[in-house]
Amino acid sequence: MTNGNELDFLLNPTVEQLLRALASRVDVHFFIEAIFIIVILYLLFQKTSKRKGSQEKLSASEVDALCEEWQPEPLVSEDMENSVVKRKEHILSAQSGSTVTIDGVEAVNFASFDFLNFLGEDSIKKDCERTIRKYGVGSCGPRGFYGTIDVHLELEKELANFMGTEAGIIYSYDVSTVSSVIPAFLKRGDLVVRDEAVNYAVLSGLDLSRAYVKEFRHNDVADLERILEIVAEADRKQPPKVLNRRFIVVEGLYQNTGMVCPLPQVVALANKFKFRVLLEESMSFGTLGATGRGCCEHHLMKSTDVTLICGSMSTALATVGGFSVSDKAITSHQRLSSTGYCFSASLPPFNATAAISALRIMKQTPQRCEALRKNAATMHALLNDMTLHMDKTAEDSLWLMGDEVSPVKHIHLKTGKGNRHADEATLQQICDKVLSEAKCALVIADYSHLHKNAPKPSIRITVCAGHTTAQMEACVSAIARAAANVFDAHAS
Repeated sequence: MTNGNELDFLLNPTVEQLLRALASRVDVHFFIEAIFIIVILYLLFQKTSKRKGSQEKLSASEVDALCEEWQPEPLVSEDMENSVVKRKEHILSAQSGSTVTIDGVEAVNFASFDFLNFLGEDSIKKDCERTIRKYGVGSCGPRGFYGTIDVHLELEKELANFMGTEAGIIYSYDVSTVSSVIPAFLKRGDLVVRDEAVNYAVLSGLDLSRAYVKEFRHNDVADLERILEIVAEADRKQPPKVLNRRFIVVEGLYQNTGMVCPLPQVVALANKFKFRVLLEESMSFGTLGATGRGCCEHHLMKSTDVTLICGSMSTALATVGGFSVSDKAITSHQRLSSTGYCFSASLPPFNATAAISALRIMKQTPQRCEALRKNAATMHALLNDMTLHMDKTAEDSLWLMGDEVSPVKHIHLKTGKGNRHADEATLQQICDKVLSEAKCALVIADYSHLHKNAPKPSIRITVCAGHTTAQMEACVSAIARAAANVFDAHAS
């Protein structure tokens, strides 16, 4: 029952009673709310004052003066421009088999990815000419919007049959192939374990996917297993609430190192730890295996032993574009979810025809792949012997990276100057001397400025099926002489 004093307070409270009641109810929330109110009022008044100040208009002369003073930022920074080695621009006017005409002079080509010498194949050129006369040179739209031609579908079927998979899909640009396929299947929260030496297109796809990425040491199966064990242990301690997709990403033949992937061990670990395998075969397609079917054939495996295969048609097939082969479900998903397929103009029909013709020649003449393997082994032996017998007292020396079976070899400086720009300049001097004195075309391996942890500078030497032993011997001898001259000039 309420007494009289309490009723007096409720009906006619004094100021002192009100303050005491308020103080009894004050807590941390009161102070936080008060701070929020003060901050909001401050921001409101600040915006109002800025609005008033912004109403002051500049005179025409002041606007003209500001426009004259303004200088746009350069698209390429000065530091980036200075970091690029200045190279002479050469003009290529003709190509035939293993030779190329540079600045009007014929040279042996050790810089092209035309491993099987399809670029100058007359029968392919005639097939392309017929396609151009029938369809023109363009496809006039993406595959899903009036851009699909019958030769596109035929090429996809040919690729799937050649690789032994259920279905295939082609892309109009090789670099955008794997960089579109990866985000089509991976998203934030998914897990990828990749080799540290994968190429830039793979890295771009992984960045776009926003998946969590762990890398293992190059071709180190033990390190891969160590990482997979850590993942498995984390799952045992705290099982994931939502299942995520998990991929191991490797290359069949690494473009940056010339090394072949130990695919059987990788697949065995993937099966053990419940991971999928994405195999990038831009360098291994047409170069590895008895009939050029890539890394799986090289290791006597089936293409279906891996989840997904991507590759370039700009290398062994000597045309344009990329491809992906897998089962029907994975291939169909790309037609709706892969950006490079959905939003790019489709491959020009004559380029698709060139790939179809090249594939048929590969089937009919497997001796091209055999000749390529022999040349790769010969060049490896020559380069290895050269590096072993270089002058040990010289300022620097060269060392070889790449497997014997690989048609891609890398020549690095043994010590270098510890500066990427200086090392590239040294290697470029060697390439220039080899071109001018021995008429052999070599190239420095280029890497994008966006490429994180790019490999060390190197001369990339590529072998094709049409090279002769005499041409390879002349090239290696020229490299040894040019390197000795450059190292002696630097020492003096």
